[in-house]
Amino acid sequence: MADSYAIFGLGSFGAKMAVSLSSYGNTVLVCDINPARVDEMRDKVAEAVVADVSNQDAVRELGVRKFDVVILGMSSHFEGQILALTHLKQEGARRIIAKANNDVQERILYRLGADEVIQPEQDVADRLSRRLSWHNINDIFEFKGSAIAEVLVPAKLAGRTLLELDLRNRYNVTVLLLRKPGSAEDMATGPGTLLERGDQLTVFGSRQSIVDLFKED
Repeated sequence: MADSYAIFGLGSFGAKMAVSLSSYGNTVLVCDINPARVDEMRDKVAEAVVADVSNQDAVRELGVRKFDVVILGMSSHFEGQILALTHLKQEGARRIIAKANNDVQERILYRLGADEVIQPEQDVADRLSRRLSWHNINDIFEFKGSAIAEVLVPAKLAGRTLLELDLRNRYNVTVLLLRKPGSAEDMATGPGTLLERGDQLTVFGSRQSIVDLFKED
C-alpha cells in the first residue's frame, strides 16, 4: 500500500529521496524555501511547495498530520531544522525522520523528538566497510533485533542440502531465496535445495548468527 510523505529541504538528499519515493508509487509533497529547487521537482512529485518551514504558520498550513512520514533533510541549515522539528511535534506529525551531519546533531534531534535520525554518509560508509571486511556478506539490513542479508554460500556449506544443514534449528537462520551465479532470477528454496559455492542467498536471522555462519574463514 502506498504511503504519503512530506520532505522538507531539497538538497541532494531530499531531492533524491523525493524522486525515489515517488517512483515506488507513494504520494510525495516536497517543500523548500528556494523557488528554483521547488520548480525542478514539480513534475516529479505529487505536490511541490515554496515555504519556510522554520515558521510555525507555514508548517500548520501544510497539514502535516495527514502524512505518514515527514522527512527533514535540512541538516546544512541546522537552526532551521531544529525549528521545523519543534513545529512538527507541536502540530502532531505522526512520524519524523531527520537527517544529521554528525553525532552531535543526531543526539540533539533525538532529544527534540525525532523518531529516527540518519547520517547518510556514515550509514553508507558502515555498510561498505562491513561488505569489504566480511567478503561473503554482500549487504545486511537490521530491524527490530533481526536482520535480512544477501550472502554468498561459503565452502563450508557447499554441496549440502538445506535439510542436511538444518540452518533454522542449528543457527536460527532462515534461507528465503536463492540466486545462481549469472542468473537474474531469485528462486524459492525447499528442504531439498542443494547449495553450491557462490550461490547468492537472501537470509533472515540475527545479525551475529548471519555473520558467524557466512563470513569467510
